Amino acid sequence: MNTSPPANKAIRTLAISLLLLCLAARPALAQQPSPASGSAATFATVGLHDVVDAAGDLDDDAVTADRLVSFFDWLRGNDWTAISLDDIARAGRGEKALPAKAVLITFDDGYRSLYTRVYPLALAYGFPIVAALVGEWMAPPAGSMVRYGDRAVPRERFITWDQAREMQRSGLVEFALHSQSLHAEVVGNPQGNTMPAAVTRRYTPGMGYQSEADFAAGVRADLAAGRASLQRELGRAPRALVWPYGRYDGIGMQAARDLGFAFALVLDQGPSRLDQPFRLARLLHRHNPPLPDLVQSLRPDPNERRLDRLVCLDPAALWTDNAEASNERLGLAIERVRALGVTGLVVDAVRRDPQGQISAAWFPARELPLAGDWLSRIAWQMATRAGVKVYARLPHREALAALGDDARVQRLYEDLGAKVPLDGWLLEDTQALAMRFDGPPPLFAHRPGIPLAWSSWVIRERRQSVLADLGRADGIDAPGWRAFAALDAARPGLELLWVAPRHPVAAPHPLADITLVPRGVHDPVAEDRLSPVDPMLLRWFTGVAPPDARVLARQALDFQRRGGVSLGWCPDDPVADRPEAAIAAPAVSGSIFPVRR
Repeated sequence: MNTSPPANKAIRTLAISLLLLCLAARPALAQQPSPASGSAATFATVGLHDVVDAAGDLDDDAVTADRLVSFFDWLRGNDWTAISLDDIARAGRGEKALPAKAVLITFDDGYRSLYTRVYPLALAYGFPIVAALVGEWMAPPAGSMVRYGDRAVPRERFITWDQAREMQRSGLVEFALHSQSLHAEVVGNPQGNTMPAAVTRRYTPGMGYQSEADFAAGVRADLAAGRASLQRELGRAPRALVWPYGRYDGIGMQAARDLGFAFALVLDQGPSRLDQPFRLARLLHRHNPPLPDLVQSLRPDPNERRLDRLVCLDPAALWTDNAEASNERLGLAIERVRALGVTGLVVDAVRRDPQGQISAAWFPARELPLAGDWLSRIAWQMATRAGVKVYARLPHREALAALGDDARVQRLYEDLGAKVPLDGWLLEDTQALAMRFDGPPPLFAHRPGIPLAWSSWVIRERRQSVLADLGRADGIDAPGWRAFAALDAARPGLELLWVAPRHPVAAPHPLADITLVPRGVHDPVAEDRLSPVDPMLLRWFTGVAPPDARVLARQALDFQRRGGVSLGWCPDDPVADRPEAAIAAPAVSGSIFPVRR
């Protein structure tokens, strides 16, 4: 390291002080998780932000120094190896394999604690670090203010370029780009919701939405400017891009490739993979997690079970010609969703005429009239205020019947993905997925390395295999998969929900994140009261009208006693409160899971 002797001595003294203070307070070492299969091809990536000394100084993204030391100490004591981007590049080229227990440690935003706390610990442990910088936060001179989110903060909250150069010279800290100015939010709909700039077409009153071409050009220009800034100040161009808020799309990824980036870090679930350098998954650690939680993130469970509570929502129930009245209804619907303990909403993306045919869209679309620019408002408000996932309901066969042309249908899904912040899509009008899988699915015989596990990242890998082989896969609903591919290109990482046929389904489908098994809420259940239920299937209560709250509660409790975990219903009436939330919630809430008796 080419620092001056006084500076070098001060840094090392600080590192020793931090270790002595924090090791004394570290918790007992957590039990080490068992290594996962195929660990040479995968590694863990952890994402951190600021480091503070006292709990009173914490914000949502910070950790305390003693907790960070405990984590580093645990890694060292349990034979984990902190790796660098060089290690990943060599392993990707086949030159040197990664160790079985490898972890990439990253810090975002370039807080001052990167230099005063993280860097000394990196020196003390010999751990390489990847640190992501936002160009516009580094540019202002000392003594000025920096626009950080929705507030102004002193420039001194972030490191200086001199400090960055010193850390880079150590050989332990490599700097990545966190964008030049995309770590911000822009107005994304007429109602004024602000959304991540890297994936949002800006809405301007009186002018409408930013065009696709302008959006793509803006993302490319931002990444080019940020890359040039780091090259100018640090003497080398960054090879890694850390997407702000973890949000990215196909347009941004292509721009990053064209500009010469070799890695892209996101916030997808699961381990990072050597064969996917542009989607290095990492878990963002927030709220100062305890050591066991930090440790658990290193080996995520490939068969982790999920608890889902899904409810349908028709935007027409909330929409009126009066914006204030519509927003009031939306607010009441959000509070009802919270009261019911719902985890996900299946929202209609289109409006139907009295005959039930698709007639208009709830989002700006090239191929359909606009019923109201309302879907993005619902999706964003539900996600940010109610904390639920939002899944679009747009049956591809009905869309084809309405539009009459595959190309027009494809454009409809492209517009949906581009304009609406979604978490997934409901595939409901096909039975092509209804194939039996008694072992590794025949469809995946050419990829025997894909395990038959149920985590979101393994399911996603299986789906990618299908999408790559659409032209030669038998028994697959190709138009449905093309619709999903169009959505996933705009919103990578989308979940796929599949409504299974009404005949008995023994296990979840290995291509769907959630397999919904439909049943009328009033259907007799005596014949299967004693039979167990696969806990990974979702019971989907359906009917012409919303279910009666008391009947729904009885059915839900019976389903849970027999091992069922996830359930939902359709339709639902948020305006009339049907089913009544106060009556149904104790039995159906995902927040207050009932005790089995």
